[in-house]
Amino acid sequence: MRRIPYISAITILGFACIVIISITYAASIANAADQAGAASQAPAPAVAAVPEKVGAYEYTGLDRRDPFAPLVSKRESGREKGSSPLESYDVSEMKIIAILWEKNKYFAVVSLPDGKSYNVNDGVKVGSHSGVVAKITKDTVVIRERMRDATGVMSPRDTVLRLRGEEEE
Repeated sequence: MRRIPYISAITILGFACIVIISITYAASIANAADQAGAASQAPAPAVAAVPEKVGAYEYTGLDRRDPFAPLVSKRESGREKGSSPLESYDVSEMKIIAILWEKNKYFAVVSLPDGKSYNVNDGVKVGSHSGVVAKITKDTVVIRERMRDATGVMSPRDTVLRLRGEEEE
């Protein structure tokens, strides 16, 4: 029966801890209330009224160019297939092999990077930028392409391919 005094001592000690914690908590609440009352009695500093925002600004640039889009677009790595092999390669990749003529009409033999050769005359579509053979002379072929410049306007560009171009330079 010696356990009863230990149990009663532990119970009394626990009750005393609860009473001490309650008193400390009540005192801290009273301190907080006193500080809040003192702060409410002090005059508030004058603050200008800030108008609230009525609505958020929305940008609608539907009729404008995207500012983050590049001005010059890179061409895809794969080749675009045209309706003919002459339209599948860029004009700068073509090489003039020979120029033939008969009375006032000229023909040119053009070699492509794939190793094949083709006969062209005035008005034939060539190049990947919708180019057309504009003029053939005894030593040059002029190809007119319509390309988009930096401002986005389509403008003509003439490319001159020369027969024996490597020897003259």
